[in-house]
Amino acid sequence: MTRFTLPPLSRRNFLGVATASAGAAMICGFPNIARSATPEFKNIKITQAVPSLAFIQNYLAKELGYFADEGLNVEVVITMGGGPDVQAVLAGDAAFTVNDGAQVLPALSKGLKLTCLMATLDRNVINVSMLKSVAEKLGVGPDSDIKSKLLALKGLKIGVTRPGSLTWQLARFNLANAGLNPDQDAQIVGLGGGAAVGAGLDKGIVDVIYISVPLGERVVMAGKAITLIDNAAGQDPSLPKFMMEGLWATPGFIGDNPNTVAACIRALKRATDFAIGNSAADVAKALKGPFGGLGMDLLTFGVERVKPAIARSYRFDQSVLDYTQDVLMVNGAIKTRTTIGQIFDGSYL
Repeated sequence: MTRFTLPPLSRRNFLGVATASAGAAMICGFPNIARSATPEFKNIKITQAVPSLAFIQNYLAKELGYFADEGLNVEVVITMGGGPDVQAVLAGDAAFTVNDGAQVLPALSKGLKLTCLMATLDRNVINVSMLKSVAEKLGVGPDSDIKSKLLALKGLKIGVTRPGSLTWQLARFNLANAGLNPDQDAQIVGLGGGAAVGAGLDKGIVDVIYISVPLGERVVMAGKAITLIDNAAGQDPSLPKFMMEGLWATPGFIGDNPNTVAACIRALKRATDFAIGNSAADVAKALKGPFGGLGMDLLTFGVERVKPAIARSYRFDQSVLDYTQDVLMVNGAIKTRTTIGQIFDGSYL
């Protein structure tokens, strides 16, 4: 990955040197920046875990020219699973990450500094897809109750992107909620990026997968699988809200580059408004460039699934954070809880 060069002060903060001013900036926020202000950086990188509609605003802002309108030349870097996307920002290889709280909060619990500036999705859109043959054998289907669905995971091979990622976290969370031991009662397998996870189910390498919309749905529409748990539709009552995706940066970068931050947020807000204000079919047309290979029917279906999860206020609240922390506490990824004021700065909104 090409290194993202920053001025000396920002560079130190990117590497995790915690200064008093950085800590204060993370908590207290920053002033709004006028639209006419020129971004400190024109060429920036934004990381995301996989190529999926969970990052719908990234794609729309790029395809519709919203980033360009703000004077930004954005490269979206896909890391093929959660983990490297966060590390790239902490190491100074990228300016921002659009990421889930379940991936970022464990890093923060270790003293690393990232601040969420904008919510993009506030509901879980990682669905659970199961091979149709396995579902028939176990006697479960889309209309089964949630307890039966979770218990059906026992003894199965479950495909996720990589250990520690949100897909991995949610698989373990579901197993634990069923009273099962995630380390003993199922085999959770890291398969790589989203396409690899979908292919793993399609080829029968795994019995069930956890992946964001619409990567699993592609196998479902091919008639080889069923959607066991439609999280995008809120089928899991234990996760009615979730810190699914938001825009994160280091306090040092935010403090030193407020115009760049403001420009990026304006572009993503326009993308949010476009996705909410237009039909799924019209949004799908705007996404035909990066997702045309899915076919317009599947792409439109995926957009329909994601639209209800889009954060209309652009903000996360404490309840969203609490549900996210429930998942992490079950998995032992964090030991103590935090408050929304410690991690979220909405002053640019």
